[in-house]
Order: sequence, then structure tokens, then C-alpha cells
Amino acid sequence: MSRRSERPDETVISVTSAQPGASADLESRIVRYAWMMSLRIVCFVLAVVTPSPWRWVFLVGAVFLPSVAVVLANARKTTKVDPGQSYVAPTRPQIGPDSGDDSTSFRRPDVIRDPGPGHDTEK
Repeated sequence: MSRRSERPDETVISVTSAQPGASADLESRIVRYAWMMSLRIVCFVLAVVTPSPWRWVFLVGAVFLPSVAVVLANARKTTKVDPGQSYVAPTRPQIGPDSGDDSTSFRRPDVIRDPGPGHDTEK
């Protein structure tokens, strides 16, 4: 049981486009196989109880259902999960010498050169 309380107006956001887990896939295949085998048991019972023409139909079903059940149980689910929309970054203004606005136009920084040792910078 989940401890998380879900709100009805809450949207679930998928963070990945990964397939459902292997355990969920295995569980669905086990359930599918169990239903097919229970249908096989019903076919055996009906083959014993019903009259002759239907008996053979149920007996054929009981004989061929295991092979169909194994094929369906071994088939993996390949459902595609909708990845949603990818994030597209907004366009950014380009800063460079071609900019028309003076406040955002490109300006070279002022470089103060160090005269080196032995030169007095204060006068």
C-alpha cells in the first residue's frame, strides 16, 4: 500500500521515457499464463461432461492451449511510453559589436598595464 496521498487534480510528470519495469512485465505474463491454464482445465472438464461433437472441440482446445499459453507468456510487452515534450530553451539575445543598444553593446574592457618593478605608480 502506498503511503503517498494522491490528489485527484495532481498531474504526474514523467522524468524518463523508460519502459515499465521487468517485474511488472513478468507479473502480467504470469497472470496471462495462469488464465490460459485455467481455461485449459475448463476445457478438460467440459470435454468430459458434454456430448460427443462438443467433446472433441473442448479436447482439441485442452491439447493446444498449453502451446498458445507458452508463446503468449514468453512474449514481452513492448508498449511505448509517451516521452512528453522535451525542453526547448528560449532564445537568448546575442551580445556582440553588432548590437544597436548602447547599454548592451560590446565594449572592450579598460586594461591597466603594470609598468613593472622599479617604477613608482603613485606621483
